[in-house]
Amino acid sequence: MEVKIQNRRTLQGVIVILVAITLGVSGVAAYYYSQYSQAESENKTYVQQLRQFNVKYSSHILVDFGNGTRTWYNDSKFQPGLNLYVATQIITDGHVNATYYPEYSSHLITALYDVANNGNDYWGLWTYNSTSSWQMAQMGADKLLVNNGSVYAWAYGSNAAPP
Repeated sequence: MEVKIQNRRTLQGVIVILVAITLGVSGVAAYYYSQYSQAESENKTYVQQLRQFNVKYSSHILVDFGNGTRTWYNDSKFQPGLNLYVATQIITDGHVNATYYPEYSSHLITALYDVANNGNDYWGLWTYNSTSSWQMAQMGADKLLVNNGSVYAWAYGSNAAPP
């Protein structure tokens, strides 16, 4: 009889600890979600103010066709809050083919200027910063916001990387 009571008390203790941990983690998550929501709201206000004053961001976008042909779109002007997919549509005058995947809220670029993904060759997206040079983008073009001074590249090929 004592063994069953001891096991029951141990089980109750474990349950109490797990409930306490769950409540603590939920509280921390709620705090960070609140901070994120506040920052997102402030960012939207900031972007609206920039648009109101007709501020334009200057960005640089490279299209590397993988055959030695490279086209730079330097100092391209974009509205604040614009994503790189839309910016690419603008600089190429709509010469972009893409498939939209709603589950990811993102486009997969299938062709730029009639140069289409083919077998192992595809369009890859790269970002540049002065510390680490070129890096493959960690998210799709729909998720990357064009910022003032930002540098991006679309590179074509099986292991395409910008220069």
